Amino acid sequence: MSIRVMFKPLDGVLVAVIAAIALVWSQLGTQNNTTPESVIVVTPLGTDTLSLFTDTVIVLEHLTIEISDGRAAITRSDCPSQQCVQTGYINQTGQMSACVPNGVWIEIIGAEKITDSISY
Repeated sequence: MSIRVMFKPLDGVLVAVIAAIALVWSQLGTQNNTTPESVIVVTPLGTDTLSLFTDTVIVLEHLTIEISDGRAAITRSDCPSQQCVQTGYINQTGQMSACVPNGVWIEIIGAEKITDSISY
């Protein structure tokens, strides 16, 4: 079977249009007009909102959270997988890092809450 039989001339145009729509849609999803301002820190002891621009180190029994230079990270944990530590620093509005075994998570927030197609 020939490739010309499988595809018609306008199939290429359709593929190009779908690719263009997918590219535009992906770019719209990554635009972030909210400047990061704070970090929400949720622990078994409670919830706190801290400035991203004040250097802070929070030392808990099982882990350490560091906030510096407009970014935050869980830098030490005694959990087995260490995924929270491997996430590294987060600095964009809406980004999160969590240590599920220890019940701790952090999230960067801005002046307004961002809702995307996944979290809506």
